[in-house]
Amino acid sequence: MEGDSWAEVYRIYAESIDPREQKPRDQLAALLGRPDYEILVAKRDGRIVGISVLFVPPVEAFGLVEYMAVDAAERGGGVGAALFRQSREIASTRHAGAPTALLVEVDSDRVPSPAQELCEKRQRFYRRLGCLRIEGLSYELPLAIGGVPPPMDLLLHRPPEMKTLAKDTLERWLRSVYREVYGCATDDPRIARMLESVEDPVRLV
Repeated sequence: MEGDSWAEVYRIYAESIDPREQKPRDQLAALLGRPDYEILVAKRDGRIVGISVLFVPPVEAFGLVEYMAVDAAERGGGVGAALFRQSREIASTRHAGAPTALLVEVDSDRVPSPAQELCEKRQRFYRRLGCLRIEGLSYELPLAIGGVPPPMDLLLHRPPEMKTLAKDTLERWLRSVYREVYGCATDDPRIARMLESVEDPVRLV
């Protein structure tokens, strides 16, 4: 990705994402060279108007939409939905067409906050695309760079072939995310804490 394009990607990212959820610019740029990541861009009239940062581990059949953002002037025009569909397709392609789930980290709308309206809007957006919340899991975003992260939910978009999700599968996915996305230990105690109230099989609501 060329310098001007990367500058636009980072501008949209920095303007759209809560600073408490952002990675430093150099860490984000380093993802461009990783084989388990894709940074997708949406363009309109030659301009970058949206981005999706997608993590797809090589073994486990899931992907994580780590960040998705659309330029403020372009929101509501279908850019985000198109990026999500493309992210889902790429995750599936990476696993040779195997049924591939997509996880999404999103601000919770169940805890009152000054950004309540925005949180609710984001939740509605992903639900329209078929995502459901993992019941019983209070997702802990393992970042402590811009301050304590806000309360989060982990949403799941599952393919039609995936009728149920076993709790141990979810646990493997969380360990992969914590280790490969955030550089945490595989046995990070937050993982067990998050899973304490999750049923087996996992309930989606």
